Amino acid sequence: MNEASARPNLLRAIVLVSAFFASLVAIALSGALDRFTDASGGVSRELFLRSAGLYWLLTCLAVALVVRFRRQPAQVILALVSVVLSFTLFEGAARLLALPAGFPHWDGIASRSLHHSYPPSQKMYAGVYEGEPVFVVTNQDGLRSPYEREAYKAHRTRIAILGDSFTFGFGVAQEDSMPSQLEAQLRRATGDDDIAVLNAGVVSFSPFLERLLFERVVRHYQPQLVLLVLDPTDIGDDYRYAREARHENGQTFFPRAEGECGQSKESNYYGAVIEMLKPALAPLRNPLLYPLQVIGPRIGMPIGKDCNYDYYDFDLEMGGTVETNRYFHYRHPLEVTRDYFDATLEQIVATARAAEASGARFALVVSPRFHHWNPEESPGNWEALDYALDEPHQFEYFRYFEGKRGELDFPVFDLLPAFQATEEAPLVFRDDPHWNRAGHRFAARTIASQLVEAGLIEGS
Repeated sequence: MNEASARPNLLRAIVLVSAFFASLVAIALSGALDRFTDASGGVSRELFLRSAGLYWLLTCLAVALVVRFRRQPAQVILALVSVVLSFTLFEGAARLLALPAGFPHWDGIASRSLHHSYPPSQKMYAGVYEGEPVFVVTNQDGLRSPYEREAYKAHRTRIAILGDSFTFGFGVAQEDSMPSQLEAQLRRATGDDDIAVLNAGVVSFSPFLERLLFERVVRHYQPQLVLLVLDPTDIGDDYRYAREARHENGQTFFPRAEGECGQSKESNYYGAVIEMLKPALAPLRNPLLYPLQVIGPRIGMPIGKDCNYDYYDFDLEMGGTVETNRYFHYRHPLEVTRDYFDATLEQIVATARAAEASGARFALVVSPRFHHWNPEESPGNWEALDYALDEPHQFEYFRYFEGKRGELDFPVFDLLPAFQATEEAPLVFRDDPHWNRAGHRFAARTIASQLVEAGLIEGS
């Protein structure tokens, strides 16, 4: 096909494509397509026009490529091969050089059995914290730990730590997290290098979910000592997760991991090129998916549902007011909040019993937030609107567990006195209440001393 005949063919094809899409637009504007959607108001005219324009452009480009291929197939094939090779080389280089775009973005996935978890055996980019890129590497069970099950069980002394983002090591590298630091501290204190500490912390977990995690995952690692690290947010999280959970045939499950937003073992990652183009492609997402969103439900394939989960959506009526965050117990006396503390303690005791039944000892670690020891440590705290730095009842959390110490048959370690006494600072991020690298190291050193002093770990 010569150049002269190719142009009329291309123009005719584009005219036909344009006529087809113009007809679709006319039909949509007439309201004839409204019966295909259950949305109030029918098909969105504005979104349909944007979608039709995008698909018209993509179709014209495809037609142009086909016409070009028929005239110069070798050149088109060479160009496509070159593009594929370039993308492949870039993908490899992104991983080799540890570029953020070369890895999936770290995020939780919905879980029917655990509410949320992390993809197994993945290296994910978590962001930049205090100028350093942070990656999350998971093992076969989605735990942020360098130990796989069999490798962990090969160690003579095995400790597992349950907890939320503080245990997980939010914002710090795996080797700087409290569990990793605790392992190093205990090896140094005992002179025994055959000690392994399993990081079973998951961001936004609480004792309700930690009990399930132990029963369904962690116990299979056969730890000899199980620590549960408690955070002030855990009281509110337990209340919320207990409301979401459903129980059937003696099993607890979470409906959020069903339907289109169901449980998945993979994160949504399509390569470094797509990651870098995401900001530019974001405006195209809605018009690209809109036809599928309208037609999909009609053929049993709902597409495009927003599966994002808002961990900060919280409401609880208390004392004549509606509390909207998990720090509600900072603002009410223990006489009012005791039932919520009791519910969390019930989950902790259940985990202790499960640990003991598996042959492990158990201990509870009660952890403070920065405002409990130095309210000036995180001046840019992004949670500043959720609580004041001097809430009237923010120490009731410690008073409750101190009062329960004599009733429990397992040790309760309070980290607050050590944090209040130290002159090390800062121990948290400037704009985030989580421990920084120094905070994780200090917490690990404190816990190591308490474990050795209590005889839970044999010291040198």
